[in-house]
Amino acid sequence: MKRYPTAPNLYMDPVEAAQILGVATSTLRTWARTGRLEGIVDWFPDPTTGWRYYRAGDIYDLAAQRGTTT
Repeated sequence: MKRYPTAPNLYMDPVEAAQILGVATSTLRTWARTGRLEGIVDWFPDPTTGWRYYRAGDIYDLAAQRGTTT
């Protein structure tokens, strides 16, 4: 079983996710919009703000694949 710094089923905001991945929030937004995260990262837009929220476990897994875990 993988050990995550936080519960893997919690969701995080784009700022936190981008920091973990070592990219700008605009890059993360582009990846989500263009489908680059499809099937890799579970995310959903908040209906009131439009912000995307990302599943923590998916972000940490992607960071490990990219070699950018912090």
